[in-house]
Amino acid sequence: MKYRIRWLHFSCAILCSIGTVHATRITPPAPIERASEATSPWIVDRADNICGLDDPRMLSKPVRVDYDALLRATPEMKKMRDEKIDPNSSEGIQLRQAAVDRVRKACEKVRQSGGHCSVWKQIRHQDGRTIPDVSDLVREQL
Repeated sequence: MKYRIRWLHFSCAILCSIGTVHATRITPPAPIERASEATSPWIVDRADNICGLDDPRMLSKPVRVDYDALLRATPEMKKMRDEKIDPNSSEGIQLRQAAVDRVRKACEKVRQSGGHCSVWKQIRHQDGRTIPDVSDLVREQL
């Protein structure tokens, strides 16, 4: 019995020290980045996406709009301007959100009817190609 207890303590001590040694020596592998996933010819900020695909690697036929001009053209923003409603008031926040929703829905209609993959506030391509601007088409939908 005495030998069993000593052997148990001895084996636990060895196992614990091996685990400690291995834990200090093992470092996690560095994340592998694939070139196709890390880079895209499209230069975008995902926050600038209005509707459609937001992953730049998946874009095929994106378009852009003048988002600020479209917001100003909505009835909600005109009401805020005409009635001098504070944008930080509860009514101002609701009106702005309604204007954002209206612009997004109009952009979605134009995107689907034109066969585009996405609509962006700002987007560029590495090769310098021009991105079609569909602001006038969206304005007609408002």
